Amino acid sequence: MTLGPGAWPEDVRRQIAEAFESGRISLMRNALRAVQALPAESRGKAFRLGIVRTFTIETQVDVLALALDALPCQVEIKIADLENIEQELLNPASDLLQWQPDAVLVLWRLEELLPALASSSRMLTLEQRMTAISALQERVELLARGYSQASAAPLLLSTLPLPATVDLRDLHDAAGQRQAVEKINSAILECAARHERIAIFDFAGWVARTGAAAFDRKMDLYARQPIAAAAIGSFALFLARTLRPLILPTAKVLALDLDNVLWGGVVGEDGISGLKIGHDFPGNIYRRIQNHVLQLKQCGVLLVLLSKNNREDVESAFAALDDMPLRLSDFADIRVDWQEKHRNLAETAADLNLGLDSFVFVDDQAFEREQMQFNLPQVTVLPASEDPLAILNALESCWLFDQHRVSHEDLARSQDYQLQSQRKALERSVPSAETFLRTLHLCARLVPVSEHGIGRVVQMLGKTNQFNVTTRRHTEAQVRAMLNDARNILLSLSLADRFGDQGIVGLLIAVAANNETLRIDSFLLSCRAIGRGAEQVLWTALLSRAQTQGFGVLSAEYLRTEKNAQVADLFDRLGMEPVSCDTRRTEYRLMLPHAAQVPDWIEIFDESENG
Repeated sequence: MTLGPGAWPEDVRRQIAEAFESGRISLMRNALRAVQALPAESRGKAFRLGIVRTFTIETQVDVLALALDALPCQVEIKIADLENIEQELLNPASDLLQWQPDAVLVLWRLEELLPALASSSRMLTLEQRMTAISALQERVELLARGYSQASAAPLLLSTLPLPATVDLRDLHDAAGQRQAVEKINSAILECAARHERIAIFDFAGWVARTGAAAFDRKMDLYARQPIAAAAIGSFALFLARTLRPLILPTAKVLALDLDNVLWGGVVGEDGISGLKIGHDFPGNIYRRIQNHVLQLKQCGVLLVLLSKNNREDVESAFAALDDMPLRLSDFADIRVDWQEKHRNLAETAADLNLGLDSFVFVDDQAFEREQMQFNLPQVTVLPASEDPLAILNALESCWLFDQHRVSHEDLARSQDYQLQSQRKALERSVPSAETFLRTLHLCARLVPVSEHGIGRVVQMLGKTNQFNVTTRRHTEAQVRAMLNDARNILLSLSLADRFGDQGIVGLLIAVAANNETLRIDSFLLSCRAIGRGAEQVLWTALLSRAQTQGFGVLSAEYLRTEKNAQVADLFDRLGMEPVSCDTRRTEYRLMLPHAAQVPDWIEIFDESENG
């Protein structure tokens, strides 16, 4: 994973890379100072991380900060007192929760949680050991349940690594160290599966991959600081990868070359019989690549095929090689021709109505990678090569598609994008845009946001960039606070057409500034819904509710970003009056009542009006 966005100065990115390659704390701190000296607007969103722990990590916190800052984000880290886990997490008035973290990490080990079992298990009877393990499993569940009531910030529970010492007799003990760790980790994983706001930091997984170099036994015994200085960089990067889905949007599209990427060989030269894809080397590497790509697709990632080939040859190969994991139908868009790949990708982005920064590109040819990077610098180009193992490693180590969970909305969105080519074909076949919209048979459903829908609201606020007038990234706690005030208006909009249900694609939040004025806090649409009149449906519903609730003034603002230029004049088009303007912000005002027209090509169902 490349550290630091491409827009950062090359010398800063080089400092970060050299610091992590060397593992030297002094270089880490120099790199952190260089990052923190950059303009705030280039450093990403602010993010507060709280850490509760059973061991010492204070002297290594700069390394954690550097890894997170390089995502990028502007991180603040607050470390609670040693072993104050329940005191900090179950009390809403605790110092940590009053600080209002965006996420909380629990770092713990068997050595502190059950020291007798970790160091001298034979001093306890079998019954004592089993009782202790059961008590710790119950502690995990009580912590998860109690935290969910105390805070809305995501909680990351770390799995427990195995103690450093190994005793063969312990492996055959029903309540030994190995059994204890396995059972407690199982309880932690089950907690995360049951509680939506709990995620896993796989501390045990990192230790297993790092091996004996993960820990410094002398520092552990001297200062209860177990993570080795030489390994803290690796630990910090692993933590940054785990937290990234809470901080930055995930990539949406994987654009893939075909020859020597998804199979070995060139179909136009080697023929179908000469292609390498199967269960023997090297065909098994290409099969593993296809399996990984298919897994990404099943998690909601869109696949695009970019290949310089004859379309007939490719279709014949997919038909003949019918035991391959991937089928042509798995691709949301297929661009098999002789046009330059960056042009094809740009056209695909336009058809899908997605930003170029949503794309990740994979190609075995250095020329194609360089040409893509030069012409479309917003696209992430994975560092691959002609070696298929390098391609597999690049895909498996890519952070950009990571998610903690795959929601129903994620899958619905992926399925809807698959239908975009059919919508585009229909649009090209009719004489006008309005005829196209009428032919779609659009149906909009307005639903007041409820407690059940807060997660989706936060997800939309965090991911929507183009049609978003303020780009405010509210937390669950902030949305819940707005929802608890009956004067506020929070509306979501779902859209369906003749091709399928697009799910929730729109959101509008308006908060009462006072008894007279209602202020638009957030107004956004998914890029899939742009140009269909959905914004007018939300706008009309807002006006109706505002007037019913007795508000006489509606205020709003447009906050300019690099990506939301298309809504720069939205409030002007909706009839609001600009009252002030500068290079970044335009303030609007509208006196109520105000009449607005609903698009007559959309059938509207309002749940609040229909029970």
